Order: sequence, then structure tokens, then C-alpha cells
Amino acid sequence: MTLTSPPRHQRTDDDQPPRRRGVRRLLGGASLVALAGVGVALFSAQLGETTASHTELPVQDTVLAEPSELGTGESGDSPASEADGAENPDGRLQFGTTAFDTEYAGIGKLSPGLRDALQAATRDAQSAGVSVMVNSGWRSVELQEQLLQDAVAEYGSKEEASRWVASPETSLHVSGDAVDVEGNGASDWLATNGASYGLCLTYLNEPWHFEYQAAASTNECAQPYADPTHDSRLRG
Repeated sequence: MTLTSPPRHQRTDDDQPPRRRGVRRLLGGASLVALAGVGVALFSAQLGETTASHTELPVQDTVLAEPSELGTGESGDSPASEADGAENPDGRLQFGTTAFDTEYAGIGKLSPGLRDALQAATRDAQSAGVSVMVNSGWRSVELQEQLLQDAVAEYGSKEEASRWVASPETSLHVSGDAVDVEGNGASDWLATNGASYGLCLTYLNEPWHFEYQAAASTNECAQPYADPTHDSRLRG
């Protein structure tokens, strides 16, 4: 008699204990929930990007204007256009203004000889690596009076203030015949090279203040005054 082993029983899912089947079903359900969660997250992220693109505020322009492109005009170009001097009609200038920014009244209302000379000097200084910017040019009577009153308040008396700020009746800024320059090395460069353009340092206590002297290109600049109180032109 041959002994045979009973056939091996093949277990099916139905034969598994109820608890294990429950675990598998639970894990399967959790997987579906996780996949659904991922889909919701991706949809929310995409929706957030779309919403942000419609709600972000535009970046504000810098208050401040950027330096002009030098060399956009030549000395002796055609007369100023009707737009010249339309901006900042009291003569205030923004940082970075140059002699080519004639849309500002502080530049557009300078005397033509001074403006042309300053444009030529600005271009050549740029070639030498020096940026010549204009801190103040032509000024209105009202602005000059305000600056004078501010100086009186700062220095304590009109006499002391007059060493720095002229009256509206005598100011060379009001007449459009003077500029105050700024920029790294600008005043030093003009003090050394300005005479060849007719640009001259006028006051020793104001190394930024330059005026146009037509004869300076051949006869050099006149001797500068110690300060404006020594300038007979300003005694009104």
C-alpha cells in the first residue's frame, strides 16, 4: 500500500482570517485617499499661481530718475523744443540729472552758453570716467526765496546765510547763469578742466558752483571769490 500525502491546500482570499482582509482593504482605501489628496494639492497650487498672477501689485518705479544717456545731443544743436523746461517748473532737480535733461526747467532755462558748455564738458568728463551731474541750475524766484529763508534758519542770521545763498534779486541761479554740480570727482574735474569750456569755479567755499565765462577758454578763469559776500554782483 502506497502512502500518499494529502494535496496541499491553496489558500484563497476567502480563506484569510477576517482581520487580515480588513487590513488590506483599509490600506487600499488609504492609498486612494492619499492619491486624491495629492491631486487636490496639485490643483490648489495651480489655482494659487493663477490667482497670484492676477492679484500681484506692479513694482513701483524708482522715485528717483536714472542718469541720462550722454552724447544724445551736440553743442549748438537746434533750438530747445517746446517741451524743454516742462518738468519741475520751480527748478528742482532729481538726483542723476545732467546737462542733457532739458525737459527739466532747471536745465532747460539755463543760459544757452552755459548749457552748451556744460554739455560738452559732461561728455568729455564721461569719456574720462567722471560723471558730471547737476544738483541745481536755474531756479524760480520762489524757490530761491525759500532756500534763503532755510539758510537763515540754519545759520542763525541773514548775514551768515548770505555766504551761501543769494537773494532772488541777485542770484545767478535765478538768471540761469550758474549751476551746482555733483558726482564723484565732478567738481574736481571741472576745476581742473572747466576753463577750456568756459566753465569757472566762482566761490572758494562752494567748490560745486560753476558759471560760464566766455573768455576763459583763452584767458583762463577769473580769480574766484572767497564766498558770495565778496561778489559785488550780489549786493542788491
